[in-house]
Amino acid sequence: METERIAEALSPLALGRILAIKEMAGGQSPIYKIEFASGLAVILKGYPDGDPYLSSPDKDAFALAQLADFRGPISRQLLSDTSKQRLPFCFAVTNYLPGMPTGSFLKHPDIASMYRQIGSLLRSLHSVAMPAYGSFDGQGIVAPVSSNAAYVGGWIEHTFERFSAMGADAMLTKRLREAVEERFEAVVPHSKGAAFCHDDLHPNNVLAVENQDGTLTLSGLIDFGNARAADPVSDLAKCLFCSEHDAPGSSPHILDGYGPIDHPAPKAALEYYTLLHRMVMWWWLRHVGTIRTPDTPTTLIDDLWNACGVGVAEAR
Repeated sequence: METERIAEALSPLALGRILAIKEMAGGQSPIYKIEFASGLAVILKGYPDGDPYLSSPDKDAFALAQLADFRGPISRQLLSDTSKQRLPFCFAVTNYLPGMPTGSFLKHPDIASMYRQIGSLLRSLHSVAMPAYGSFDGQGIVAPVSSNAAYVGGWIEHTFERFSAMGADAMLTKRLREAVEERFEAVVPHSKGAAFCHDDLHPNNVLAVENQDGTLTLSGLIDFGNARAADPVSDLAKCLFCSEHDAPGSSPHILDGYGPIDHPAPKAALEYYTLLHRMVMWWWLRHVGTIRTPDTPTTLIDDLWNACGVGVAEAR
């Protein structure tokens, strides 16, 4: 992008002359590190249009506002613009956090310590109580409900609707529905209340720096586009599910850092919520085209068959 246009867009921050603009690896959105002659740096994130499941500057701003008193290295929004007048896309500017994604350190001798720090960070986020359960938008909690049963009930219905719409096997869908309904009462009503949930906390959304003594320190948490008010055990299950995919073997260390799970049947609760997260992940990857056809072989589908008591070989 043109330096002059970026400088004009960021002028309300009065950070001085831009020294460099560096494009960074991101997901669905363009992300740039803007370096200033003063030595300061910020992150500029663009937001694509047209997909209701993707985040927006206003939604991210609401999520981060819930953490105004949170003591920890997290993104802080400094500026946002949805007019497309300053830049040809909606954007937000956040503070620059040092370090590299933890996924860059998978073979580091101190990686287990980083996983424990991730678990501890997640526990801290879950100490932020929310007034109701629900997803976020730019104005607040969407369709807030007072019970986890009501929230998860709606989540289940939406998940099965999307799962079927994306062409999931009818027999698998039936078995999953039976499993979800059968286990609901043993897991879902036992919630200690809605808490701030990142819903996408995994090694590639957590930054780390290597210290002079060779140890790793957590230096930042980024990407709050999925954040919501939900049950902490569900969020822990999402963290473990995604982290095991990105960093096999990380789960025991994350759990060690997280500490006691506030549920009468923690193993059953983690398995239950993981089943739902797997279904969501499958339909989402179908939605964005990563899984091109319903019958494309994936470990997600294999694991879902196993989760409802049917072996993969039997399913096929």
